[in-house]
Amino acid sequence: MESRFQTFVFVVMTIGAGGCALPTGILRSRWAMEDPEYAEKYADGADKSDLLGKAKQAADARFQKDANGLFVSGGYAQRSDADHGLLSVDVGGEAYLTSYLTGRVSWMGMGNGEDWFTGADAGLRLQSPTRLAPFVGLGVFAGAADETVAADDDWEDNDDDGFIDEYGEEEERFSGALAAVYPELGAHFWWTPTVRLTSYGRYMVTTEGSDANDWQFGVGLAWFTNPYFE
Repeated sequence: MESRFQTFVFVVMTIGAGGCALPTGILRSRWAMEDPEYAEKYADGADKSDLLGKAKQAADARFQKDANGLFVSGGYAQRSDADHGLLSVDVGGEAYLTSYLTGRVSWMGMGNGEDWFTGADAGLRLQSPTRLAPFVGLGVFAGAADETVAADDDWEDNDDDGFIDEYGEEEERFSGALAAVYPELGAHFWWTPTVRLTSYGRYMVTTEGSDANDWQFGVGLAWFTNPYFE
């Protein structure tokens, strides 16, 4: 179990290190001129005195319709029925169905060295077609759980120490299928027309009852291409 947790932490750290070398472009009002549709639309640009026009140009990300890409995110889930939370890693793909609606699917893993949850995650997000894009979403998770639970009253020597049901004795068990549905809130920020940062918060409503519902918070990094311009 310890080796799996170390591997999990290594993956999170590797992802974080890989996401540090990001491109520049935060302060450019013509930030997306490398995109053909954006470049044509704002070829002349707004006048210097047209502050609203400048703001619109700096915020406009409607050209992302039909874009698709890969993302990775990491987060933390606070379990209402446990003392320790769970680190999470989410790796998958996302597509812009319109400039304001995306669909995504991914593999998600959550763990803390004792409890592990792995499975598939999918969802939709409704967002503004802007560079800084708040969103609301709905998602589902389906997977399996491998948990460490209290075992001090089952008349078994679960830890093979020669004693039965001593205080604090635990056992590992495969808990079987686990499913959850969740609403979420968050925001995207387009660093460039192809690189997007994300932060989100979710409330995971699980099949194990209200005591097992989780709050999950995370950040992500995504890389997109638009096949229309390839």
